[in-house]
Amino acid sequence: MDRETILAQVRRPARYLGAEINRASKPWDEAEVRACLVFPDLYEIGMSHLGLHLLYHILNGLDWVLADRAYCPDLDLEELLGRRGQPLWALESGRPLAQFDILGITLPYELCYTNILTILHLAGIPFLSHERDQGRWPVIIGGGSGAFNPEPVAQLFDAILLGDGEESVVEMAELIREWKAGGGGRRELLAELARLEGVYVPRFYEPIYHEDGRLEGVEVVGPAPARVRRRILPRLEGAHFPRRPLLPYLQTVHDRLGIEIARGCTRSCRFCQAGIIYRPVRERPPEEVEELAREGLAATGWSELGLLSLSTGDYSRLHPLVHRLMELCRPRQVALSLPSLRVGTLTPEIMAEIVQVRKTGFTLAPEAGSQRLREVINKGITEEDLLETAEEAFKAGWRNIKLYFMVGLPTETAEDIEAIAELTARVMARRPKGWGGQVTISVGTFVPKPHTPFQWEGQIGPEEARERLALLRRLLPRGVRIKWHDPLLSFMEGVFSRGDRRLLELVVRAWELGARLDAWSDHFQLPLFQRAARELRLDLRGYLRERREEEPLPWDHLDTGVKREFLLKERHRSRQGLYTPDCRWGRCQGCGVCDFKAVAPRTFREGEGDDDGEEGAERPAPSTTGRPSRQTNRGPSPGEERWRVGFRFSKLNLARFLSHLETMRAFHRAAARAKLPVAFSQGFHPMPRFSFGDALPTGMESVCETAWVELSRSLPPEEVVRRLNGELPPGLSLVEAGPDPLPQPPPDRRRYVA
Repeated sequence: MDRETILAQVRRPARYLGAEINRASKPWDEAEVRACLVFPDLYEIGMSHLGLHLLYHILNGLDWVLADRAYCPDLDLEELLGRRGQPLWALESGRPLAQFDILGITLPYELCYTNILTILHLAGIPFLSHERDQGRWPVIIGGGSGAFNPEPVAQLFDAILLGDGEESVVEMAELIREWKAGGGGRRELLAELARLEGVYVPRFYEPIYHEDGRLEGVEVVGPAPARVRRRILPRLEGAHFPRRPLLPYLQTVHDRLGIEIARGCTRSCRFCQAGIIYRPVRERPPEEVEELAREGLAATGWSELGLLSLSTGDYSRLHPLVHRLMELCRPRQVALSLPSLRVGTLTPEIMAEIVQVRKTGFTLAPEAGSQRLREVINKGITEEDLLETAEEAFKAGWRNIKLYFMVGLPTETAEDIEAIAELTARVMARRPKGWGGQVTISVGTFVPKPHTPFQWEGQIGPEEARERLALLRRLLPRGVRIKWHDPLLSFMEGVFSRGDRRLLELVVRAWELGARLDAWSDHFQLPLFQRAARELRLDLRGYLRERREEEPLPWDHLDTGVKREFLLKERHRSRQGLYTPDCRWGRCQGCGVCDFKAVAPRTFREGEGDDDGEEGAERPAPSTTGRPSRQTNRGPSPGEERWRVGFRFSKLNLARFLSHLETMRAFHRAAARAKLPVAFSQGFHPMPRFSFGDALPTGMESVCETAWVELSRSLPPEEVVRRLNGELPPGLSLVEAGPDPLPQPPPDRRRYVA
């Protein structure tokens, strides 16, 4: 069965086309090393993952490497491939995954584990690393934030990268190139990989257990270091970043051009794993960010630009950067979003800048309702900070405000839950008269993550989490919308995040029983994991218990660079409610990551160049003064003259698998890339003034689809045709254009192709 026949039988076939704008297309036979980067979740999640995009472009930038992509199929495609005995393919090449030299599998989230098994099964690849010693199976390499405790699935991988991949992925590809040319054995390759900084080869480590099942420690059983140290990219300036990013057709979770402006955060929130595994702070120079934004928008036509960081508001030169980017975005009607903001870091001046096109949503994360509990977790914000920021957002015109909290934090009491409702009520009280928006609170269950000061804490069970959520729902003021993360999902996340290698049997057995796409609440089935645990005599709740500070942990042989002593000190400080300041603005806290030579904080403060920092040095905190001015988007005024152009287009071959909305989106972005002077609608969310005829059923070809576009200045119809046809994806093409409306064509020029 060919790919097009399969696509005609599945939901959302645009997930599997592999025909995105800016994709790499290299000849298969000319590549010395062929890698497939695999994201173990649905396409719309994986295409929003910046790390995969980075590695895809880095590898394809090497003349001798071909890099392709694959994502976990939805249930309908999995069932169809299994029934037909057809292997899962990579998107661009269409080749079965087993034909690649490397499968690079991201570990983004613990509840993606069963998806890895689905992908390997559909590829016909043995699950366990040692089962692939004979034959030319792909070398399977893991990486991502979940790699810092990969033990529940470690035996699936030949090697796992800890930390930044920009340099190490090239080094691993070079080793595999030499190994492939020399025809050596797999164990010899693994030994070479283990010599690379940041590369963990699970086969060379063996966990040892007491008779009662408690972990005694991890023994090194091969040519590998006692602890694997995280790989750290010293600088972001000049580091590779996609200048022509992959552009999907369907709407992804983060449907925007994302640019990483900084990596790392040293705010020292004690629950936050990312704040440990990505430190120190390394900023990208503002001039480089502006250049990447200009090139990325020109190459994609995205209508939103996101500045990405663990704490975007802490970027040293955020205000001047936002001002320059708004000068770029405003004429293009591109919205600017800052998706990761800390209370107190978004100044009124910055708010005034970013509201000029449209408001993309405003989220604040106090995490805890009471000041006492915020001191326990080292959040470092006050209630007044939150209320003032929310009030400024209301005044600036945001209509959707979200507050994020957790339940189950260490030392939490019923009074802390009540404080969430009280704080939310005080936020509501700051709304201006006549404000017609929505305040939403989103609540998750605290999961003690490895390598954090709270890694020794216990996690509440799903029953207790439900009780705390029920109390909160009763106390919330009217008009507040509440959303919560399913406590059952948090339960299994906690089991896996603190788990050891004994859990691999659980993952495999639950997968055999039907566990699929577990990160999606409508697919997750806890009874399958519970049944598997009973069969294997595993105590799942035991993984949630509080750990003694002296006992070995399953991830102790994996080194983030942060000292164990620092984590313990922070745990003890949490019980005293003591604040640990950010080392960017205060003294070095001695976490152990920086050597202040190769590895040090890299920031770009106003009027300064690269700031390498110095152990023990103090740094000034950012200012948060000023007030926003009221500004609106600068779309065309209602009386402005416009020109309407009607056109017909064909929709053929793979393009017929685009839905009506995906086709519209392809035209919007093609027009932006083509620099057509498209007019925009007025109001809260300006949109390009395109209009399309009746929706064509997905899978049907046509050469006479009709549409029109409004322009803000006159262009000859033939110029519109030329520009759009130069940017539309394969299969979409304008066949004629002229004054609107065009004469109606006969209706028999549409046809369905099975």
